This record gives sequence, C-alpha cells and structure tokens, in this order.
Amino acid sequence: MAGKTKKKRKSLWRIAIGVSVILILLLAVTVAYIWRAGYFANHFYKATWINGIDCSYLTTGQVKGLLQEKVNEYQLTITTQEGEEYVVTGPQFHLTYVDDNRVDELIHDQEPLKWIQKAFKGGKYEVSANTTYEESSVGPILKSLPFMKEENIVVPQDAYMQETDQGYSIVPEVVGNALDEEKVIGLVNEAVSNGVESISLVESECYLKPSVYQDNEALVNEVNTLNTLTSANLTYNVCDEVTTIDRNLLKSWLIQDEQGNYSIDQSRIDAFINELADKRDSYGGTRKFTTHAGNEITLKTNKYGWKVNREDSIAELTAAINEGHQGEMELVYSQKAQGTGANDLGSVYVEISIKNQTMWCYKDGKVIVETPVVTGTETDPERATPRNGCWTIYRKKTEYTMKGPLQENGEY
Repeated sequence: MAGKTKKKRKSLWRIAIGVSVILILLLAVTVAYIWRAGYFANHFYKATWINGIDCSYLTTGQVKGLLQEKVNEYQLTITTQEGEEYVVTGPQFHLTYVDDNRVDELIHDQEPLKWIQKAFKGGKYEVSANTTYEESSVGPILKSLPFMKEENIVVPQDAYMQETDQGYSIVPEVVGNALDEEKVIGLVNEAVSNGVESISLVESECYLKPSVYQDNEALVNEVNTLNTLTSANLTYNVCDEVTTIDRNLLKSWLIQDEQGNYSIDQSRIDAFINELADKRDSYGGTRKFTTHAGNEITLKTNKYGWKVNREDSIAELTAAINEGHQGEMELVYSQKAQGTGANDLGSVYVEISIKNQTMWCYKDGKVIVETPVVTGTETDPERATPRNGCWTIYRKKTEYTMKGPLQENGEY
C-alpha cells in the first residue's frame, strides 16, 4: 500500500514538472513573440523596398537617412542639340529630403503583432520623397554651363533675300544655338522637383528658331518673281545712240502693291519709250538743210521723217520685259526716214529748186544726176508744188512722157 502511494506521488510530480516546462516554454515563446513584435514596430520586415532602397530590418530613421543619401546622389543630365551632355548634381541645387511622415505611416501599417505572417513577405513601396531645393540657384547654375554662356551663343537669324550683280538670291537662315532661358529654367525646376534625371533641350523645344527658312514659299516666290522681272537685257539704237535696259535699270523700276507683290512700274516703261520717241521723232518738224548752192535754209513744211508709234512700242517693250527677252529692240514706227542720225535725210535724196526748175540727185553725199524738171503749175493752188519743205517720194515711173492739155486740133 505504501509502495503504491509512493508511485502515485512520483507520477504527479512528473506531470507537474511537464506542465511547468510547457508553461515556461509558452511563456518564453510569448515573450519572444512580443519582443519580436516590438522589434517590427520600429523595423521594417525583410525584403521591404522603399523607392528602390532595400530597407530590410531598418528603422524609420535609418530609412530616412538613406532617402537623404539618395537625394544627395541625384544627378540631372542635360543634353544639348550638339549631343553634348552636362551633369548637375543635387547638392549644387542644395537638394534636401523633406520628411512627410510617409515612412512612419508605412511602418505603422506593418501590423507588428502579425509579424509571424508577414515577416518574410516584405514588399516594394514608393513614397513621395518630398524634397526642397534653392530654386534661385537654378538660373546661375545653368548660366555657368558652356551652352548658356554669352560668348558661346549664336542667335538664330531668318533667311532673307539679297541683291547681287547677278540678281536676287536667298541667304540661308542661321539656326544658331540660343535658348529660351526662361523655358530652360522652368524645365530644370520641374525636373528637380519631380526627380527626373535627364532632359533633352531639343525634345523639349527649348531652342530659339528662325521664323523664316530658306525654303519659305513666300520668300522663294519673291526671289523668283524679282529675278524674272529683272532678267531682260535689251538695247535700243536711236539716233546712233545705244540705250540699254539691264538688270540694274529694271531694279529701279520695281514697285510693290499693298499686298507686297512686285511688278515693273508701267509709268517708267512709258517714260522710257516717250524719251526715245522724243529724241527720234522728226516728222512734221522743221529742219536745217544746205542747198546745192551752199546756202543753209530752214525747211518748215515737212511730211517726211521718223514717226514713232508710241503705244505699240510701249506694248512691245512691256512684253519683252515680262518674258525676260535678251537682245536688240526696235521702236515701232508709223513712218520711217532714210537716215538714222541727226540728219535723217540720209545720203540718198533728191533736191528740187522750183526757182531754177532743176533737180539734183544725191548718193553718198555726191550729185550723181542733175537735170531740168517741170514742177506744178503756179496758177492752180491745188496743183502747185509745195515750197520750202521736205517730203517722201509719192510715186516713181520710168519711160514717161509729159503732155500738156489736149487742144482742139488734136495736139497736146
């Protein structure tokens, strides 16, 4: 009986010890779990990434420090139209991380009491990583770079028309490399604020551009029009004097209308023809003449000489200019004379003296025929030969016998 009691006591003792061990183990596990939960209340789980940074087992303070380091590592690469790259760093902008408590919110959202479920899951997060920088530093920094230094800047220039001895031509535009400073500064401010690491000044259209290029349709048309209007080269020989209409003269005749369209001033063409005609016209005017006897007389009545058809001459010159004609031109005449110089009688003419009833025929300035003549009646005004003048020969006939009035006896 005593032996059974003793065995029973040993069994109870073992049970008590076992329960105690279990309780101790449970207590230890609980303490460890709570301790770990407390750890993850201040530390991120394994495989937690924030803004590309591995934050495994790091405190919020350590994470914020890494975010600041990352801000310090920020670099902005600026590419120019020449393909050159310039790098500006965060410290140059005095770039600083601004704590907005987002990191604290992330660790609070971890639910540390559930660490056993989440400890190995981790996660990737992006926080706003607010930053601040000295905006006033952007301008001076940019202006210190070669592509914005004044001595390196070529200002764009428009293509334009130039006048040369050969005509009109287009001077091509100068593209240049000048930048819209305000736009570049604004672009860099935006990039730094948003953490953008590279910008292209070309893609962002920061360069100033010419407003007129060499293929500009209006410019090309203007040059072609002017070259056409001034391409004619014409010569007139009037009174043994040569007058030329060339590009230089035609350029002085150019005018523009209200729409900017070019044309040749018609009044200048009219004036040119009228000036030549005034020099050439001799029909109906008086002229000096040295008679066979050597006396100089004034011929007052004249139905001989040059007479320019001014209207047709103007029309022909206008057409020749518009067509860019090259070569000699001649005035249009209603009547022509023999000579081309000041003495338009030329070297072949007939002189008749009514007083002496004699005719002299000249060729090359020499008398080749001298003969008596019969001139018109003196008593019939309608048949009287005009006096003191110069006329063209109305009619010529050879083998002609002159006869007087027919008499009653049948004889002339």
